Amino acid sequence: MGDGIAEHDPGEWLAGVAAAGARALASAEGARIAVVGVAALGPAPVLVDDELRPLTPALLFALDRRAEPQRLDMVERGSSEGPDATLDSALPKLAWWLEHDPETAAGARWALDATGFVVGSLTGVAVMDSITAADYALPGVEAPVPLPDPLDATAVAGGLEPGWAERLGLPAGVPVTAGTYDSFADLAAAGVRRPGDSGLVLGSTTIVCRAVDHGFEPPAGLGVSDYPGDGVVAGGWTLSGGLVLDWFAERFAAHDDVARAAAEREPGGLLALPYVSGERTPLWDPFARGAVIGLSLESGPAEVHRALVDSLALTALDHAERLEPALGRCGTWGATGGGTRHPLWAQATADALGARLEIAPDAGEAVGPALLGLRAIGAEPERRPAAVLEPDPRRAERYRELLPAFRELATAVAPIMRTLKGSDPHPGGRVRPSPGGEERVS
Repeated sequence: MGDGIAEHDPGEWLAGVAAAGARALASAEGARIAVVGVAALGPAPVLVDDELRPLTPALLFALDRRAEPQRLDMVERGSSEGPDATLDSALPKLAWWLEHDPETAAGARWALDATGFVVGSLTGVAVMDSITAADYALPGVEAPVPLPDPLDATAVAGGLEPGWAERLGLPAGVPVTAGTYDSFADLAAAGVRRPGDSGLVLGSTTIVCRAVDHGFEPPAGLGVSDYPGDGVVAGGWTLSGGLVLDWFAERFAAHDDVARAAAEREPGGLLALPYVSGERTPLWDPFARGAVIGLSLESGPAEVHRALVDSLALTALDHAERLEPALGRCGTWGATGGGTRHPLWAQATADALGARLEIAPDAGEAVGPALLGLRAIGAEPERRPAAVLEPDPRRAERYRELLPAFRELATAVAPIMRTLKGSDPHPGGRVRPSPGGEERVS
């Protein structure tokens, strides 16, 4: 898809559910299935009819920027009563549908998000969890399409429909939880449950959060959110993560020798920005783009790979450091996500944070939804770290030295990015500066 357009056919999610369910049951070796847990990417609004069948593709969170004019209008019309419409807000996307396909929008019975769409298909009940619902609410803005009443992420939304029961090989009526975004399920898998807990998700994107008490005021660029635990989580959800390393490997250097050579380099030879898809926190800038500076005749793929890994580690540090004035430094982070299996990225993150990473069991696997499902029926399995990464103090100091330059570079190149060909998500349209899960169903 072109820049600024990122959509998905919801029907493919259901095919993925059937395939994933078959694999899970095969590996369960006859174990009794007591509950079905669901989590998916988002916000990804999709309009559905009375039978919960999709009428539109799903527009994928901050990656799909066609509704940027509607978002900016909502920001201009906003009040001091609550937060502005961010790049992830779903209401601008619903307004975009109403403007560009009013007949479909007017005929829609519900607007659902990816998790609710899957849960609705499994149960026949229109569902939206309370965490997701926050992205469908803005002060003074009414949703142009009806929304389900929000449920707690660990609430039972309904029983498994007979058709899906037969398709999955499960008894009809097995409880299905309301579920939530995959990132919050992953934070649960990382062990974030109560104030004082800290979690990292190193996936296609990076998540850096600390659980705090209600009423916490987030620092500039970051946010707070409800989550499946006590209090709230403060921190950020980026668009920078394994997606950047996958892009580099696919386009430029897809062999293991580069990664091994990169691990032999020290941080700071080159400085990179990882914003190949724009950025959420802390920039909230759809025009942000990647950059590498410091190139010389001696620079090669290994040096660039190292710089991109460092940029992801600096992104994590950028978030963590913004939280430190209020919360102090964090000595231990629970970590999960496929990036924990990337030795250089995981170690660079521990080094940048100057903190121990406790790697969750089955990190990078879709265990978060199962854990939330078990919580819904009162089961709490004990989980100990599968591995522990200790930081290198010398490299930790180096990353702290690099952080001001990393931030300064992002600020300095921002005006330039808006002039580059292809950086405008709305060619020929109204363009104004933005104010300042990898994709899966599990």
